[in-house]
Formats: sequence, structure tokens, C-alpha cells
Amino acid sequence: MDPKISLCMIVKDEEDWLEQCLKSVEPLVSEIIIVDTGSTDRSLEIAKTFDAKIFFFKWNDDFSAARNYSLRQASGDWIFVLDADEAIAASDLALLREKVKAKNVCYEFLQRHYTADHRLSDFKPCQGDYPDLERNYPGFFESNLCRLFPNHRGIEYRGRIHELVEQSIKEIPDLRIERLDVRIHHYGHTPEVKRKKTKADLYSPLGESKTREQPDDWKAYFELGVEHNCNGRRKEAAEAFKKSLNLNPNYLDTWVNYGYVLCETSQYDEAIEALKRAIKIKADCDQAYCNLGVVFMRQGDFARAVDVFIRAININPQYVNAFCNLGISLARLGRYAEAANAYYRALEVMPQCVSAKADLGALYLVSGQLEEAEKFLISASKDDPEQSG
Repeated sequence: MDPKISLCMIVKDEEDWLEQCLKSVEPLVSEIIIVDTGSTDRSLEIAKTFDAKIFFFKWNDDFSAARNYSLRQASGDWIFVLDADEAIAASDLALLREKVKAKNVCYEFLQRHYTADHRLSDFKPCQGDYPDLERNYPGFFESNLCRLFPNHRGIEYRGRIHELVEQSIKEIPDLRIERLDVRIHHYGHTPEVKRKKTKADLYSPLGESKTREQPDDWKAYFELGVEHNCNGRRKEAAEAFKKSLNLNPNYLDTWVNYGYVLCETSQYDEAIEALKRAIKIKADCDQAYCNLGVVFMRQGDFARAVDVFIRAININPQYVNAFCNLGISLARLGRYAEAANAYYRALEVMPQCVSAKADLGALYLVSGQLEEAEKFLISASKDDPEQSG
């Protein structure tokens, strides 16, 4: 008899995405657990069409508490955790069925976050690998997390926000975590979701609470810094990243992000030092070189900026943001043909790149090539990322 899988979800006002999520895994799971934390839309109506078992949880500013309540309702041999704005490709379901036949193993997935913002760290352009799930989004970035694990083993979520089960799994001697080549397709960073949801109002205060509760946890400060940065609070982000580095000076991403926010607050010398620290940790850190190039641009040193953008591109030939910034720097140096080539290279990697089209159109406008300028400027307007999806 095949092992039974319980899908466990916490939900609030997810009518736009819930049906897609449940349809994607309906053939895989034997039980759907929905824990609602206060929906006022059609979420529960949609859940009922999938014969979901619905439970209610009074929100208490603690994602782990809600998650763990959902786990306690599961009766299956395995627990699979998804958010409503996530989905699994149909082509991956057979592999998951096979994997749950194993013993004493938990599974880590790649979470593919779709986005229209090529400036985000680790942005990669979509290549048509999952045409139905990629939709019209130009790219994504990825992270790892454990979402499939045996039931009745004492596994629990920890952390008021950015909650994870990994630490609890590590404390159970006979369990191990294995990485799967399976993507969880996540739409929480897409323009339409960001327009509708105001996560900052919830996430930032919870992040602050987490650092107070776990003052020696470098990752809590890192997560808070990312949250502040994403919401334009650069000064607060810099303070959080600095505290994180005081606790753990060896985490590459903290130095990269710290360098970025220092640049955004015009602390250029400090930004350069932070980014050099990142490069010292990882000599081929393309993001550190790209951020360093932006610092040089802000200082008006476009020749040095060109050098480091080229370095970043040599490391990562699909680095759209580096190509765009290289184009800007070359244009400022009067090297217009090379600048145009940089923008064309960006468009080869990401045909919907609005900033490359707009800057290329402006470049043609300045040089008097009005027909070409009009073509790219009109195309940029049509491909505005706010209209993606």
C-alpha cells in the first residue's frame, strides 16, 4: 500500500491562487488540511470544492504556531507543506510518489520565486522549462527549504517568521535531509501579488520581535535586514545587517546586501569595503562585483564601473542587471556603440527587460536615430513589468 500524504496549508484571503495550488497536487495527496487564519474572501469556498478539511486558527503573530497547528491535524504517513501562492509541476508528481517510499528521510525543494525585477539577487531568466507555470514572468530567483517529511516524528516549525522545520529535523538522530531536483513554483514576488498584499505591515514587526526573542541569532538579523531593504528602509537594513555580521562575519550574502544598502545610503567608502569582504569570501561573487560597479557609478567613476561590470558578466554571462549597468556606464563615457551592444546582450538574455529597451531607446534618441528610438521606447511601454503575468 502506497504511503499517504497530507497536504498542510495555512491560508488567509488566497482566492486568486488557491485553486491553482490545490489542482497541482490533488493527484498526489490523500488529504488536504486547510488552516484558515481569518479569510474574508472565497478561499474557504474554493477549499471545500477539493474536499479539504478546514480548521480555524486565531492569528497570534506567529507563523510557526499556525503551521504546527496544521501539522497536528494531519493523519497521513507524510506531510507536504505548501503556501497558496505555490504550485508543483505535474511532471514532478511521479518522483514525489517514489520518494515517499523511503524511510527516515526528509526532502528539500528548490523554491522558484517568479519576479519581473531583474535587479534582485540571483535573478535568472526563464527558459521555458515550465511553460504553464512560468506564465509571462521574465525570470526568477531560487532558495532551498524542506517541505516534505514523515508525520508522527516530532518535526515542528520554529521561528515566529521565516519559519523552518530544518532545525527540529536535525535534532532527531535517525532523520536526514535530502535535496530533490523538484521546484516549488512561487508567485509571492510577482507584481500582481505585491500590489495586492502589504506583507511589510506584518513581516517587519514580526522580524523585529524575532530578533528580540533570539538576540544571538545572526540569521534573524539578516532576515530583518532583507525585509527592511525590500521595503526601502535602507538605514534600518544597514543596522540589521551590521548586527548580523557582528554575530557571523562569514556569511557571504550579508556582506553583499550590506554593501548594497551602504551604497544606497551614500556611504560609498564603507560600501566598497563591505563588497571587498564579500569578494574575499568568494572570489567569483558576481553580485558583489555588480554592486561594486554601482558604487563606482554613483561616485562618477564610470571607467572603473565598466571594468567590474565586465568582471561580473564574465562570471555570469546571463547577468541582466550587469549588462544594463554596463550600458549606462559606457554611454556616460561616450562609448555609444558599446553601450548599445550591452543593452542588446541584456535583451538576448531577457527579451522583456524594460530598462534595457528604455535606455536603448534613449540612446538612439540622443544619436538622432528616431525610428529605432521609437521602436524600443514603444516596446518598453508595452512590456512594463507592472503588466506582467
